[in-house]
Amino acid sequence: MRRRNCLLLSVIFLLTLSGCERPKLTGVEFEKIDTSQDPRQSPCLSEVTISRRIEGGSVSITPLAEYEISGVVVSKKSYSDDWEGEISPVDLAIAWGKMAEAPFDRYITFSHGYRWYHYQWKKGGPFDVLYIITHSANNHIIPADENIRRALKTIKKRDGVVMKGYLVNLKGTYNGREVWWKTSLSRSDTGNGSCELFYVSKVRIGTKVYE
Repeated sequence: MRRRNCLLLSVIFLLTLSGCERPKLTGVEFEKIDTSQDPRQSPCLSEVTISRRIEGGSVSITPLAEYEISGVVVSKKSYSDDWEGEISPVDLAIAWGKMAEAPFDRYITFSHGYRWYHYQWKKGGPFDVLYIITHSANNHIIPADENIRRALKTIKKRDGVVMKGYLVNLKGTYNGREVWWKTSLSRSDTGNGSCELFYVSKVRIGTKVYE
């Protein structure tokens, strides 16, 4: 009997622990996500700098533009190392336009390396390299709070998502040295510095909304 009670308590503890990691749902939207439009970017009206402590230092986050993206997740990569992983625990490669409507993986393969996303495409497919560049983007996600962070963990490849927040730059100190990270403000650039550093304050995953 004692053994059974201990087992029951262990199961209850694990379920409780699992529940603590679940994001809190703040809304539900049943209207289909429109993935046909380009991300929406507008000048940032807020001049407030966001301060955040990290292990070994601190950073200041400066919003540059209000930003919203609707699309399909084509690759995801989580990080936990160093200060970058603490600030931005996940990268999401998101596609929109025709690539979000079609079974893209017949023609394109997406993947992540360290803070980079990569794609390979078949010749003769419906998408050329220019279309891929201008209709997909790698987003370094900075969650606005713990609930958003937990929601990000639930995202899977092929999920339809809507994300709102700010494109930001940041600078600070880590273990006595200066650190910085800058966002792209264009959807058509490539190479180093072309990813969006995205401070996310609201995320919709399918029909579920978190903020």
